[in-house]
Amino acid sequence: MSLKKISSTAAIASVLLLGNTVHAAEIGGIEVTGSGFATLGAGMMLNKQDGLASGYKKPFFVSDYAQGGVYESTSGLQWQPDSKIGYQAVAKLPGSNFSLTGQVVARGSRNGEAAIEWLYGSYKLNDNYTLQVGRKRIPMFYYSDTQDVGLALPWTHLPSQLYGWEAVNYNGVNLSYQDQWGSWSSAVNVMAGNEGRNDTGYWKVYSGKHSRTDSKWDQIVGGDITLSKGWFETRAVYLQSNTRTKNSGVWDSNPGSAFGTYSPGDNVFSDPGTQKIYGLAFNIDYNNWFVRSEFVHINYNEEYGGADQAQIFGVGYRVGKWTPMATVANYRAVATGSSESDAQEAHRTTSLTLRYDLTTSSAIKVQYDYQKDLSGDKFTLDQKYGAPTVGASTNRFGDARLLTVTYDTVF
Repeated sequence: MSLKKISSTAAIASVLLLGNTVHAAEIGGIEVTGSGFATLGAGMMLNKQDGLASGYKKPFFVSDYAQGGVYESTSGLQWQPDSKIGYQAVAKLPGSNFSLTGQVVARGSRNGEAAIEWLYGSYKLNDNYTLQVGRKRIPMFYYSDTQDVGLALPWTHLPSQLYGWEAVNYNGVNLSYQDQWGSWSSAVNVMAGNEGRNDTGYWKVYSGKHSRTDSKWDQIVGGDITLSKGWFETRAVYLQSNTRTKNSGVWDSNPGSAFGTYSPGDNVFSDPGTQKIYGLAFNIDYNNWFVRSEFVHINYNEEYGGADQAQIFGVGYRVGKWTPMATVANYRAVATGSSESDAQEAHRTTSLTLRYDLTTSSAIKVQYDYQKDLSGDKFTLDQKYGAPTVGASTNRFGDARLLTVTYDTVF
């Protein structure tokens, strides 16, 4: 199965509606088609350290920031961080240019709680333009639209150094355009909307395992363009928004250290800050070889300060039903001043992945991740958001070695 993505719509259709996995019915004259997808994952940390950081047993590995997917040391075999099951359906009146798409996903990292990820209406204006209104995925990354469909990914989980963010979806409007520009296939999207996320998993990493942080992205605007020709594909994206957070003030202390426990917060949202997101991807599928590379840079205004930089580079080779792959992912927070460089966050993960396609609609993947904590000597997860600075050198992610296995299927 090719992993190339010509457009988000084509990618989802090629994965969810693959082979005989389509479920079709007619209800009251409305055509309904759909398909399910699932990932059963299990993982184990291969090393341990003493103590906690943000209430997690060190070292810990974040496989999904947004959903709170975290593997902890000394916790044995863990299935919750990467396991999920979902279903997507499309309803359409015969002969109509209007359709309604919905997707619901239940995740182990959210204790099996099901959530509506997508719910939007599409109206095909003509052969090139489609207008969509409702709840969709923020087009921040190359794999944004297919990130929950494990069969569409070459990894057991997306590289979290780059695919780590607090907001995933948005409520708003999107205009898409597809055409053939000479020998190039093109797909362009422009969008606008807002998003509110309660108890986001991202902030638990920094504010405490049992903390609660609500996040709002207001006035989201941006767009992306994908161009593909033969074995080469490139994608560029720009997004900007105002962002606010509200923290409950709860923080997990590190037993035996000088860290304390926060008092309850006043539960009010912070003043809005502005973020500008720039992304670029270059991908190759040539014979049996494929390359996945992606770069993201996020600038923040003075309210938050600094910037985030992340990159991934992966190379794989298909041999029949087998696909080995090696990937390097980097993340670095750029401090607002050089004097703060020893307090900035940084880490790198090197991953080795082996995939075996059982059928056209199922696969098994095994992955080894080695995460190196490259943060400055004065960086501490909790200091970043107001915790005491005592013991900073012991309150970091830590170097982590993780082994994960997933079974991915569509049905």
